[in-house]
Amino acid sequence: MKPDVSSYDQSPAVRKPRARTVKTNTRDETLVQERRDVLIRAAIRVFIEKGFHEATVRDIGRAADMTQGTIYNYVKSKDDILYLVCDRIIAEYQFKVKQALDESAAPATQVSAALRTVARIMYEHQDEIMLIYQNSHLLDKRSRKVILARVEEFIAMFEGILSTASAEARLDFGNLHIAANIVTFLPTMIALRRWSLRDRTEPEEVIEALSSFIARGLGFK
Repeated sequence: MKPDVSSYDQSPAVRKPRARTVKTNTRDETLVQERRDVLIRAAIRVFIEKGFHEATVRDIGRAADMTQGTIYNYVKSKDDILYLVCDRIIAEYQFKVKQALDESAAPATQVSAALRTVARIMYEHQDEIMLIYQNSHLLDKRSRKVILARVEEFIAMFEGILSTASAEARLDFGNLHIAANIVTFLPTMIALRRWSLRDRTEPEEVIEALSSFIARGLGFK
């Protein structure tokens, strides 16, 4: 029987983040979503290459094959684009972890699958993770609050995973909120320490070593 991943979405103390509305001049919601998808992918490439401050809306438009006028039909500023980029990156790795949980059943398997998925996502999207770490402080207060709420939701999801595993596998993880913060933060070293890892290790070795290390620390064999 597959687990109900919705039960891992949040703890009672955490509310789902309410997305910030990005104004648009277009009423066709499908078209807005399609154009923003293209815009986000292009912006990620440009921000990684040039940095947020050096990148211009014109640069993003060229990468997205859109004119500046067209872009401003779907966002109002470069800050809007940065918000959409950060929100998309976090939402995507949350979704992939939930997919991994949906394919697992036993608590130990769920924890292992979630850890490996996060480690793999961090490895495959190192540039995007670095982009968030380097630029999220540039978001306006409201946007930053939404992004941090998404991260808190992700932590709460792991708190739910650990709570279930603790009860069923009879393991004591101590303070579950602290444990969830640890297991969701450690995989970011793949991006933050890539300067040390990239020339000495293979991707699968890093993913396996990190996820196994965390699992052993939690008490799983």
